[in-house]
Amino acid sequence: MMTLAALLSSLAFGGMAFFSFMLAPLVFGKLGKAEGARFMRDAFAVYFPAMIGLTGFGALLAPPFWMGALLGLVAIGFVLAHLLLRPEIIRLSDARDAGDAKAAASFSRLHGLSQGLNLAQFITLGFVVAGMIGP
Repeated sequence: MMTLAALLSSLAFGGMAFFSFMLAPLVFGKLGKAEGARFMRDAFAVYFPAMIGLTGFGALLAPPFWMGALLGLVAIGFVLAHLLLRPEIIRLSDARDAGDAKAAASFSRLHGLSQGLNLAQFITLGFVVAGMIGP
């Protein structure tokens, strides 16, 4: 069970690293802001369910309680980001692009919250993976 939990957690950690540090900069660098944002919307529609699955199943399989609990919290964060933050960020982004200054400020705040959540999840997942592979 621990081996499978470690594999799932490592895949999630690597996926987060790739998405944040490779894919997003590449997409915006090559496609530009507007087209890149449209692409990332579609990418997030796949990213969040994949991360929910990896961390959720990892939480169920991780033998030490603290690892399973932390993975469960990370999975819940992905669920909240996918079901609550993402739709509102998309709505505010569309309103901002239509010229709504109030929406622009709200978008910036919510997007920053989303990035902070992602960073906290990434750090937590790294801590769990490190604990799984040992000293």
